[in-house]
Amino acid sequence: MRAFIFSLDAFVAFTLALVAIYTLIFFSSIPSSYYYLLTQGHYLAKDTLSSLSASSCSTQSSLYSCTMKYCSLLDNIAFAKNSNDQMNNIDASVGEAIPEQFGYIMEYSTDNGETWTAIYDTGGTAKVASDAHATKQRKLSVSSQILAYKNPDSSAKNDPNPFTYRTCGAGASGSGSANVSSPCAGFQTSEPSGSGENAGDLVPQAGFRLVRLTIFI
Repeated sequence: MRAFIFSLDAFVAFTLALVAIYTLIFFSSIPSSYYYLLTQGHYLAKDTLSSLSASSCSTQSSLYSCTMKYCSLLDNIAFAKNSNDQMNNIDASVGEAIPEQFGYIMEYSTDNGETWTAIYDTGGTAKVASDAHATKQRKLSVSSQILAYKNPDSSAKNDPNPFTYRTCGAGASGSGSANVSSPCAGFQTSEPSGSGENAGDLVPQAGFRLVRLTIFI
């Protein structure tokens, strides 16, 4: 009788151990919703910035204020001089791409990410008054970054070409009709025009800003 009881006790203990092990395996194999939200937030931020970078800002559109012609919507946002136009552009673009259950912060940095300047924050005061996006972070926060580019001055070059090529319609003296006998007999020594600190540069110094979009929920 004792042997039977001991055997039954061992069998019950073994069964309980198997149940515990399989329970742990079952629950550990179920992925947490946190990682799905994290991935979703990352792709949402990345795709939004990529869309802004690839979309040209048209002055014919009543939705955006485009002070920089022939530049992307991202450039017009990152380098905007008027904060109201900047926030309106963000609300009309980023605000439409991100669902209202998410909140977001848009910032830029001019020193490789050492310091950041917030230009739009649904959880703060730098936003459009009618913005209905989330204002508090409860579960997670994820961000993505992209580079915005701008030429502070317009590129310039002398006209006619300083090397007096015949194909450019310049003569030996640098002006007038082409000189067939000596197309490159003379060179202009003056440098291409510019302005400010970039005077004399054919291509002016470029301006860069690192733009970061943080999405939270």
